[in-house]
Parts: sequence; C-alpha cells; structure tokens
Amino acid sequence: MKSPVKPRLMRILLDGEPHNEIDLATGVGFTKVATIRKWIDSFQNTGFIERSRSESSVGYVCRLITNRETVLKIYNHHEFRALRPEIRSTAWFCPVFTTQFAALPETLPELIDAMVRASHTFFETIYMYDTPEKIRETYQPSLLVNQLAGVADPVFDDLCIYYQVFLHAVIRDIRYGGLGEGFAQILNRAQEALKRQYSDYIAPVKKKAGSAGGARR
Repeated sequence: MKSPVKPRLMRILLDGEPHNEIDLATGVGFTKVATIRKWIDSFQNTGFIERSRSESSVGYVCRLITNRETVLKIYNHHEFRALRPEIRSTAWFCPVFTTQFAALPETLPELIDAMVRASHTFFETIYMYDTPEKIRETYQPSLLVNQLAGVADPVFDDLCIYYQVFLHAVIRDIRYGGLGEGFAQILNRAQEALKRQYSDYIAPVKKKAGSAGGARR
C-alpha cells in the first residue's frame, strides 16, 4: 500500500546504521512504535531491512540491507524513486556497484564514483555494462576522432568515453529527472582531467617530433 510514511522511513534508514524502532517512529513524526509497525513489518517482509533485538534498550533495532540485490530492489521501487539521488549519495552505494572500476588508472575511479552519485542515467549505464572492458567495447566507436587525430593513449581514451557517457546522461536526466547535486562541477573535473592527460601525452610526442626534425636537418 502506498504511503507517504514509507519514503520518510526509508530516508532515515539510508545511512545504513542500526536504528531503534522508537527512533524511527519519532523520526517520521509519531510517538509510538505501534503507529509505524505495519510499515516496519512491510520493510522486513520485502527484505529491505533486518531486525534484531536491541542490546541497549527495549524493543528492536532495524538496519537497511545493503547488498546489491536488495539495493536495486529499493532503488527501483516505485515509492522510492524520488529518493534516488539520496540513495546514490550514501557512503555505501558506490562500493556496491563500482569496485570493478577501482583498478582504472589516474583519477578515473574517483570520477566514476562521482558521476554515479550525480546521474541516474550514468548509474544505469555502469550497471548495464558492469566492467571497464564492456564499457570500452560498447563505446569504442566514439573514439574515432581520437584515432583520426593520431592520439593513442588508453587513459585519454577512457577519460573521453566516461566524459561522453556522463555528458549524455546529464542531458537525459535534465529532461527526465535523476540528477543529483554537483553535476556541473563533475563535468568540469572531467574536462580538466582530459586536458591534463592530453598535455601529458602530447608533450613527449612533440619533443620526439622536434628531435627527429632536428636530426634530419
């Protein structure tokens, strides 16, 4: 049953910490646990939370289950769609979905985590193509300009791919919803990373070309 209490209750649980039932009740505006019992039972029955006896007080404590399957159920639940930016911004969210990108070089892992937090569509893309290899394979055609320009740098290519995916995700989210805070700053960070990587790549190339020209003279 749809209820305005459920999103308020879920918002409290999103920190991933254990909460006494009475604290949950007062947090959503009630004074008695009995008032929210059916919603807590609903969360437990659907597998959103685990509930155990409190060691420090009377009653039970509730904690959100943050494994991949459960998080996706919560994230895609129709009653929690308005909470998606808050869900993605939690400290535990990105580690559930982006650990396979942690070995990427330079600033890419940090950028990808920031992009996931800022954009629903970018998160969906990362979830769908869930490894760096699948991302590269899928978006390799977008690097044609790099190839025509003679830029052969894997890090620069990866930065280009994730920047383009994020940019198009932001454009879609502006129209359909799903943007979190700070997306413009993340675009700027990605642009600066691209500029630095290109400079690091092109400087030795120019130096080598200059040395070769001097040798021919």
